[in-house]
Amino acid sequence: MSLVKILNVYIPLSSESPPPTPAPGDGKCLFGWVPFGRYCYFVYNGPQGFSWPEARHYCQIVRGDLASIHSRADTEFILKMNYTRVHNVWIGLTRDNNFGWSWTDMQPLAFLNWAPNEPNEAFHQGDVGGENCVEMYPDGQWNDNNCMQKRGYACRHRQCEYSV
Repeated sequence: MSLVKILNVYIPLSSESPPPTPAPGDGKCLFGWVPFGRYCYFVYNGPQGFSWPEARHYCQIVRGDLASIHSRADTEFILKMNYTRVHNVWIGLTRDNNFGWSWTDMQPLAFLNWAPNEPNEAFHQGDVGGENCVEMYPDGQWNDNNCMQKRGYACRHRQCEYSV
């Protein structure tokens, strides 16, 4: 495993290759979700924002989860779906028990798209906790932020074999 130094903090990188951009799936998506590869995506970016735990809960209600992003293609696809850009959107990356980062789908963190000087693990006056959840900016770059901040969110679920 190699380490990358960002702001005097060493961040471990997986030595595993990121998953390739998947071939088109032949399954079905929930109504209002958009297929990409073998997954279906939904991006909420309405006027009301949600915390990271709330956003994850809404994704899990439909047996999905916050979107894991494993390639530039995944990033570009989600950006196209986030056409209103009312909020930054929560993605499925969060701090793990070892103070590293992990995806909600448990895949290795092999593709990185942090904004300059991120992650910075900052504590802001008045915040209960640090920046343990990750949002995506309108340009596709990532920022660690307090999980209780209100944002839009991107969900993903595997395509289904049955009609939905």
